[in-house]
Amino acid sequence: MRDFQWVSGQVAEVQRFINVPRRWCEQYPARERRELWLTADQGPEFKFVVHTTLMPARRGHRVLALLMGGELVALHNRQTGESVNYLRSDPPLLWRRCEAVAAVLAGVGGIVAFALAGGAVHLGVVVATLIGAPGAVGLRLLRQVLARRAIDRALIEALRQARQPGLRHPVLRRVK
Repeated sequence: MRDFQWVSGQVAEVQRFINVPRRWCEQYPARERRELWLTADQGPEFKFVVHTTLMPARRGHRVLALLMGGELVALHNRQTGESVNYLRSDPPLLWRRCEAVAAVLAGVGGIVAFALAGGAVHLGVVVATLIGAPGAVGLRLLRQVLARRAIDRALIEALRQARQPGLRHPVLRRVK
């Protein structure tokens, strides 16, 4: 089960930057990244960086930020009612360039080894390469779908918790 936390407050600053990959293997799902500074209701400020083109809030808006492991995964603008699940809007890539190169090299190496030496072991390398790459992509896709659903449910629960009048709570609240 995933552990979600949420914080409510006012947007102090939003900055937009353009992503430029530094290495050939680096790839981002979005060409932009946003830095969001949030002043919590109890006073402290938080800085979140998210790779996305969507930002449903701007300076001065009241928002609820949903965090998973310290990373911003969803944002709800309490003034406009707009929400965004960042794993749904800009999902991480399922297939990266460096993995494609590794799969091709392993496949070619297995074919060459089979041609030179023969045997079932080398054929097993080729089969594992052909099955392993799509299998890894399939598992990543399944993980993303399950995480998107969990984030949607956690955001609904966090909004329900935020509407309840309560005593003074800690700044970061756990979604139960």
